[in-house]
Order: sequence, then structure tokens, then C-alpha cells
Amino acid sequence: MFKVESATLHDHRNSRRHVPATKTRIYFWPRGESILENLENRCTRPYNEYRQLLPNVLQAVGVESAENLDIRWSQKAGCGCGCSPGFVVNGWNGVLSRKDVHVDVVMD
Repeated sequence: MFKVESATLHDHRNSRRHVPATKTRIYFWPRGESILENLENRCTRPYNEYRQLLPNVLQAVGVESAENLDIRWSQKAGCGCGCSPGFVVNGWNGVLSRKDVHVDVVMD
């Protein structure tokens, strides 16, 4: 079982991407995972366990209600090759739109 250690917002409207993303992405980073482990584990993330943490993540970044949000897992959330899996958020408007959420998780 995982627990959220921290959740931070990153505004990607000012990033170096060629095409700015139009939807928010939520990425999970297991604390203590080495670079090699990260490369090996990208296609086998426990996204159903991460999904259970989403209410805590949304609360940590200031979202009071998630009832209008459509949140789905995508292996290709951040890149077409599948190297950046995460959740894609539809329906997130206002101050938090078009921002990445990076979540550090630890084993409980």
C-alpha cells in the first residue's frame, strides 16, 4: 500500500515542450526508486493503487471537489513512446488547468 508523501504543481505552460499540453497530468514517483528501477518499472506501475490516492492528491493541491473531473490512466500521458505514464485529467479548468502534478509516494 502506498501513501502520498508530497504533491506539487508545475506550470507547463512555460516549459520547453514544442506543443504545450492542454490537459493536466498527474505523475507518481515512488520514493527511493533508482533511475534504473524507474526505467524498468515504467510499464508496470500499480495505477489502480495510485488511483486510490487521487482524492488525497487533489486535496493536497487545493482541489475541493473532483466530481466534475474525468481522470484516466494513460501509459502515454507525457510522451507518445510510453516513457511517462500518468493520469490525464479532463475537466480541470481555472487556476489549476494545464499544470502537471508530481506526486512522491512511499510504501506504507
